[in-house]
Amino acid sequence: MKTRINLIVLAGCSIVLAACASDESINRETKIELTPMPKPANLIDEARWLDKGEPSLDKIVSIEDGLVARTVLEGKSKGCDYTTDGWFAPAARWLNCNGSTGNHKYTKTGNIWPLAVGKTESYKVEGKDNKNTWKTTRNCEVAAAVTVSIQDQQYQSYEVVCKDSFNTRTWYVSPQLQRTVKFKRRHHKRGLEVDSVAVLN
Repeated sequence: MKTRINLIVLAGCSIVLAACASDESINRETKIELTPMPKPANLIDEARWLDKGEPSLDKIVSIEDGLVARTVLEGKSKGCDYTTDGWFAPAARWLNCNGSTGNHKYTKTGNIWPLAVGKTESYKVEGKDNKNTWKTTRNCEVAAAVTVSIQDQQYQSYEVVCKDSFNTRTWYVSPQLQRTVKFKRRHHKRGLEVDSVAVLN
């Protein structure tokens, strides 16, 4: 009898966890097909976000040699400066980002552009900051085409999932808007740490 009760409790816990992990803003049930999306020629100069309801703003400072330097002007990471390829690669360097300053060196294989379900790319990464050094591999895949609801609007988007030893990052990229409309970062131990939606109005 105890075994049966334990199984029922475990099943109930699993249902609750699954419900907590679901995101009602993502519609996976309605099947959509998107034409392949070439890499956008331009990036959003000023990007406003709501990260778990908290406003943030970041702005492009410079673009040089294929790397985009941005600074965070508002939000919990205010004062953070970081440089990326503008999309799915690890940050090349960052300064004063929630107390961390460091850099990554990486080599890339594959090419995820133009985005299409099933496309992949990966990065072999060596990183260091003011406390630690690490090595990992970031594997990225266009996992699905989904519909994202933001501010009462719906955007058909590519779901790009990148996993490494520490985090799973997910971008929702709208071909219509030529930009990311939603981004999540889930740490493998600490859980969901970033859940940002673009402020589009």
